[in-house]
Amino acid sequence: MRIGSDRRRCSRCRGRSGEAGQPILGARIRARYVAGVCLFVAVALLAVSLMTVPAGHARHTSPVVPMARISVRGGRLNAGTVPWRAWGMNWGDDDHYSVIAYFDNPTSAKLATLTSELRTAHLVGANSMRVYLELGQVMQTPTQARPRTLAALQKLLTVAEREHIYVDITGNLVWRPKFVPAWYDRLSERSRWQVQANFWRAVAHVAASSPAVLCYELTSEPIVSETPGYYLGEMDGWTFVQSIAVRRGRNARSLARAWTRELAAAVRSQDDRPVTIGLLCSLHGAFAPANVADLLDMLVVHAYPQQGKAAASLAVVRGFAAFKKPVLLGETFLLLCDESTQRAFLLAANRDLVGVFEFFDGRNPNHMTVSTMEDALYQCSLDQFIALRGALLKPQ
Repeated sequence: MRIGSDRRRCSRCRGRSGEAGQPILGARIRARYVAGVCLFVAVALLAVSLMTVPAGHARHTSPVVPMARISVRGGRLNAGTVPWRAWGMNWGDDDHYSVIAYFDNPTSAKLATLTSELRTAHLVGANSMRVYLELGQVMQTPTQARPRTLAALQKLLTVAEREHIYVDITGNLVWRPKFVPAWYDRLSERSRWQVQANFWRAVAHVAASSPAVLCYELTSEPIVSETPGYYLGEMDGWTFVQSIAVRRGRNARSLARAWTRELAAAVRSQDDRPVTIGLLCSLHGAFAPANVADLLDMLVVHAYPQQGKAAASLAVVRGFAAFKKPVLLGETFLLLCDESTQRAFLLAANRDLVGVFEFFDGRNPNHMTVSTMEDALYQCSLDQFIALRGALLKPQ
């Protein structure tokens, strides 16, 4: 879901119209000095190098321990044999989707931009990120994937591994209908599903060797539509709701299960990492967890609590958790509520979650220029998310 085109609530944005707030969080650098005459020179050089790091940034170092592969253990996630929780972001906001631009036309310059942004995410504390792959970026024909896109995915996963960040690969998307291949829209429903399965076999095949994969999201916010049309939920030319089928008098729940079963099998034929779907905040409908949870390894819910109605969102999260699968809050933001409501929601929901994803457009909220209300909202929401990081990562 796109968040930047709506007005949201934040104390920094209230008051005079158009007035933006200033950054309130600042990270501190703490240099550690090693005692001992034999290390004096090395310590002096280290101190000089640390002084060159801009104020507010932590010095980045690559992890020395190899990444462990993610697996599901009951209602929890493990990294290797160790329980693990996600604290990460959806990589893109408003008109800044550098990941999508990269897969549109992979270049070394765009990869360098992503590398820089991923390092920034790591510096503010992220251990995981959600990336997006549109169907047309991957599938060149109904049966053939684009080698260049798959190579680009491998390169991005290599960068993520170096930064020790796990990647939620959300794919099979048509968020920009104007870029959908003409041949795809001419296909029957059955043939569309086959193309989508081919998409996931190709993606999972190239990602299978990387330890940096968190999960595979078969699509984002799917439905079975009552009226013709596959690309719904339009916002400024982007369609964030994906219809997998038009009901036409058929059983919608059966259609959702058949589609989920087919695409999950395509992923599992190549990789054993968790398979999931980014689901709307509802316990009803064809893609309700009651209908599809048994076909998935973990559940992902998108929840934007409303002012005065946060209890309803919390009830949905707890309803998802009742199915004893790991539950990730895959999208949330200060979209429909104020800071205190969002904070209370996150803390209350956390006991039923294995992680939370906010939104990130590449900018560090500690060092960004705030010139618009959208900037202030982005900074405000991410600042609070960072402040809650310790509480959200605390084992439940």
